[in-house]
Amino acid sequence: MSGRKYDVIVVGGGPGGLSAAVHLAKKGLKVKVFEKKKLLGKPVRCGEYFPVKEEMVKLLPRVKCIDIIDSPEDAIDSKCKSIRMVSPRGHEFEFPFEAYILDRHVFETHLGDVARSNGADIDVGVQAHYYPEDEGGWVGPTRETADYGEIIVAADGYPSETAERAGLPEREYAGPYAVATNIEYLMTDLGVEQDVAELYMDPRYSPGGYGWIIPKGHGRANVGIGIREPYVRREWQIRDLLTGFIEKNKVAAKRLKGGRTASLIGDSLPVDGPLTRTYTDRVMAVGDAAGMVMPTNGGGIQTAMITGQLAGEAAVRYFENKTPLSSYEEAWKDQIGIEMENSKTMRQASDRLMGHGFVFDMMLRIMGTRRIADVIMCQVPSGMGAFIHLLA
Repeated sequence: MSGRKYDVIVVGGGPGGLSAAVHLAKKGLKVKVFEKKKLLGKPVRCGEYFPVKEEMVKLLPRVKCIDIIDSPEDAIDSKCKSIRMVSPRGHEFEFPFEAYILDRHVFETHLGDVARSNGADIDVGVQAHYYPEDEGGWVGPTRETADYGEIIVAADGYPSETAERAGLPEREYAGPYAVATNIEYLMTDLGVEQDVAELYMDPRYSPGGYGWIIPKGHGRANVGIGIREPYVRREWQIRDLLTGFIEKNKVAAKRLKGGRTASLIGDSLPVDGPLTRTYTDRVMAVGDAAGMVMPTNGGGIQTAMITGQLAGEAAVRYFENKTPLSSYEEAWKDQIGIEMENSKTMRQASDRLMGHGFVFDMMLRIMGTRRIADVIMCQVPSGMGAFIHLLA
């Protein structure tokens, strides 16, 4: 093989991989990023919801690198001031929560520019594969055209081919309750409120998950649903469910009346918490590739950036002091482990109720706005710990 040699090769140019690359390049390491998309952040694969740093401090109070949670102004399409949850029977619960709605292409292009300006190489439009060796491995479109990296960062989303080839327990994650399938339209010509993100708990149209209306400014919104297979009847098709949500959910249909559908995207999302192991001697998995998605709300951009940063820090320690990559897993468990475990437990508890609209609606009304906010923000609601663990 005649490929170039790097200290670290990152497979995947999303928020997690690029955050790792930025840190590594700033530290003077030789870094290469492979991204299969032809443009960073495009096509979009998520709702683009990005809680501001001040909210993330409350949500993940032990994170030490929280300053990386930021966005350039030109990557922000709109700003939300609150979240409104709509129950299966149309009851509304709203609480303050500030977030940016991103243009993911602009956002990730910015991260890529920062990485490149510090010396990182980024190849886009390349479907790269990992070919392991005892010390590091080769990454590229084929084994013959691959580059060598002493350390590999698996940031290639879910399911991660890189993590699986490294021997991480990616396949153990594939239980029917552990993965959500998402589908979303960008809609235009809407009159929806532009400073409120809405979540809809409606088992008729988002079985096992929820629907959302996330405003993007100028009469636009990301409108989608997430579902999980055990809750879906065989005759249901996910695109028909999304159409049903837009046209037949009594609250959403009023909000979306007169809107037009533009681009349609779909994706799979891990919602069962982190992998049971996220590193080997030479490989670290970050973001979706490591299951770093908050199970109760599906948020993954910030956790990808945080774990990307922590993986970058672990790689620097490896090169400076030969510190084992186990320090990466120790770091994320110390800084976000409790919240991820709480979120998983609460998602498992809600699984008992999600298929029953009347019961779920009643439970939400009993909980009230404050406790609902706690659940969405990965906090165990006060006075409900024993009940939630019993359900889970």
